[in-house]
Amino acid sequence: MERTIVGRATDLPPGKHLGIMLGNRPVCVANVDGEFVAFRDSCPHQGARLSTGTVGGTMLPSDPHSYQYGLEGCVVRCPWHGWEFDMRTGESLFDRGRRRIAHYEVQVEDGNIVLVH
Repeated sequence: MERTIVGRATDLPPGKHLGIMLGNRPVCVANVDGEFVAFRDSCPHQGARLSTGTVGGTMLPSDPHSYQYGLEGCVVRCPWHGWEFDMRTGESLFDRGRRRIAHYEVQVEDGNIVLVH
């Protein structure tokens, strides 16, 4: 397995994400509440770069006439059509179980963010 240093952990604070190229593959690296995650930087719907999308939360399943917002800082939203993905799991919040984004292993070594691929 190869290891690629993405950058310093201190340069990617919680709530931030960035797009990089890993060879010819676009990858998005994000800091979700202090945990670094990396995933394919391409929406499975039509290929938009998720690294140009917004990070926030989403509406959660709830009782009728009850609106619950959650997952703040864990959801990346596709900039083209608004598809939402949980950055921690890659799971689509729109089409659970069928659509997901590929994930990469991330480690922090000597203060560096390292992708294992």
